[in-house]
Amino acid sequence: MSYPDFPYRIDTQGRTATTLYPDLIRDRIEQVLFTQPGERVMMPTFGCGLGRLLFAPAGDVVAEETRTLVATALQTWMPDDIELTEVTVNFIGSALQIDVGYNLLPSGDPQSASFTREAAG
Repeated sequence: MSYPDFPYRIDTQGRTATTLYPDLIRDRIEQVLFTQPGERVMMPTFGCGLGRLLFAPAGDVVAEETRTLVATALQTWMPDDIELTEVTVNFIGSALQIDVGYNLLPSGDPQSASFTREAAG
């Protein structure tokens, strides 16, 4: 089965671009991580708000707080889609790198996704 791709776009045949379930879930994880709470009018608490951490001082304490924030947001907003197995957070220079390990539900297939965001110049 295929699902509308995110971000929404038109494919080369003039139709809504589609994606498969594993890619759909990866896209949803990215939405949760990089949406600021308050950004969605009808869902004011949706998101994780990692954008503000790009300007936080890098260190072990901030990395652990970020890991907890990511894990909590994914467990809150995607409990029927994934079983979270691992979250790793690293600050590399001015970039924030997040690695997420999870099992797709209901199949239990193991997956992983990495997300990197640079601080705006």
